[in-house]
Amino acid sequence: MKIRIYAVAAVLVVVPSPVAAAPPSEWPQPGYGPGATYYNPSESRLNAGTIDRIRERWKLPAHGPSRCEAGVDPVLAGGLLFSSDPGGIGAYDPATGARRWHLDLPRTSVRRLAVAEGRLVALSSECALPARFESHLTAYEPATGRQLWTTGLAKFSYDLRIDRGTIALDSNQDGLASTIAYGVSDGRFRWLRRGDRGDGLVSAGGRVLLRGAAGGAKGVSITDGRTLWQTNRNWYAIGSDPAGTRFYVGGPGLSAVDAATGRVLWTSPLQAAEVTSDGRHVYFARARSVECLDAATGRKLWSAHLPGVVGRPVRAGGLLYATSQSQLTILNAATGRPEKSGMSGSLDHPAVVAGGRLFTTDGDELRAYY
Repeated sequence: MKIRIYAVAAVLVVVPSPVAAAPPSEWPQPGYGPGATYYNPSESRLNAGTIDRIRERWKLPAHGPSRCEAGVDPVLAGGLLFSSDPGGIGAYDPATGARRWHLDLPRTSVRRLAVAEGRLVALSSECALPARFESHLTAYEPATGRQLWTTGLAKFSYDLRIDRGTIALDSNQDGLASTIAYGVSDGRFRWLRRGDRGDGLVSAGGRVLLRGAAGGAKGVSITDGRTLWQTNRNWYAIGSDPAGTRFYVGGPGLSAVDAATGRVLWTSPLQAAEVTSDGRHVYFARARSVECLDAATGRKLWSAHLPGVVGRPVRAGGLLYATSQSQLTILNAATGRPEKSGMSGSLDHPAVVAGGRLFTTDGDELRAYY
């Protein structure tokens, strides 16, 4: 592994911003935080009054020509944006796209990035097989890219979630989908739930919802892997609320479940694959529509129809960002009324909104708007 430090880097487009001097705002994990709410409560600069003035400012490649490499969702923390880039991982100035440092990771596919407790955590996989470790979990110093620790994973891992000093990962144990955890500070093993899988890892107040190989589901402590409650229902978490008090679960329909006890709070007949929550509302894609429910009751409030199949929406600054037909449409979060459209988007990569800036990626290019 090589680290290259950059004092100045070329960018494709840099122009004065109409929202200069944006306040600090972060997006440290995929989905914003441990709960994967896809809601940034700190964003205020991009709103209904300013969104129409934003334009594309810069763009960067998210991976190199190797078939091994793939673009991942970017994360922001400490004034830097972290992304996969050609040949490895890069740290960038979110305002200009200037690269601050780069990690060379040859023959490696980056799966996930997240920042927690002063560490940039990367989940990656080997491209040349067979290998002693098929995946690696590694922590770096965010300011410099210096490696702090690394842990080899015997089998491929594709997803992670960080909460309360613990990294939870999907795993494979003797052919069984499982969940394993390591410490953020040192990369040491914490616990293993063999045969209990996350099906989309979400932490609600330090609790993860896992499905058992024999059926049923369990609320499990992310810090030590203890079972807190269990049910014979085959629930899987598709989101949580910002307060970390509830899971949103799928199958059948959509239900809100108390994360501490497993008690069902309400159920809607509407089917959702994944949800976004700001605490008062629940948003989700349903075919060519974005649906909005009352978070307290599950009652439907509005529906907005878009030209094509809709991806997972993102909520920030009173707005809702939803992708349809590779184009991003921005809606009023309270009413569903369209505010702006025409920007690049991806069904597989929800938008990132932080610090008065909008970032989108299709897995090939990373773009910044403000």
